Amino acid sequence: MSVLFEDSNVEKYTAECSLTYSSFIYCMMLNRLSRGYSALELSFLLGQDDDFIRNMERFDVMDFSIELYGQLCRVFCHTNFLQHQHHGEPSLRHEMHSWKAGDTIFYRMECYKSDYESIVLFQLCEEDPAVSKYRYENSVKDRQQAAQDGITEMFVHQCFDKPIEPHRLYRQLESLIGVGVDPVHFKTELDKLVGRKGKAPLKRTKRRSFGYRYVLHPGVNLAAALDFITDKFNK
Repeated sequence: MSVLFEDSNVEKYTAECSLTYSSFIYCMMLNRLSRGYSALELSFLLGQDDDFIRNMERFDVMDFSIELYGQLCRVFCHTNFLQHQHHGEPSLRHEMHSWKAGDTIFYRMECYKSDYESIVLFQLCEEDPAVSKYRYENSVKDRQQAAQDGITEMFVHQCFDKPIEPHRLYRQLESLIGVGVDPVHFKTELDKLVGRKGKAPLKRTKRRSFGYRYVLHPGVNLAAALDFITDKFNK
């Protein structure tokens, strides 16, 4: 345990925002960590680019839209996780501090009451996903195989005939295979089937929707898709 208390390089990210917004970040992170999702996994389930949540947690992206809030509610399967008690308060200087000790990543959010005085709003931690998601090679292989089996069943059940969001696909995967698979392993296998028409059976499209959706390329039949899947998954 002593490694947790060794001096570590601390990264600092600063933004001017309201306490309502910083509480939104806290609730999002708390829900993410309580479910064991990495920032990349939550980005995937939201249908966003891989670094979307990481950038939000570091203030590189500021997003407080109703579209994002609604999608988070669907991913986390409940209707409200925002703290409303700070509505109407002015923007204040916030700092997110992040550092790693051993295989643990720590996060601490501070709010400045003045140029010289700050208060700690929250501190959270998670095991480094690069370690926790890949610790046991046999388990990773089992989860990847389960994801492949589930994706194959999704094609058979015509799940991709219409555009479908990643979080809905993930729920269907859990329902079809009946075992737990980390979103990152599902994403890894799903991405093998996404590409240009004639090169892969699936495309990822955003258009006017908030997040990416997955759908079959026009004209791709089930037999051709299954042949591609068999070849791709057996490599």
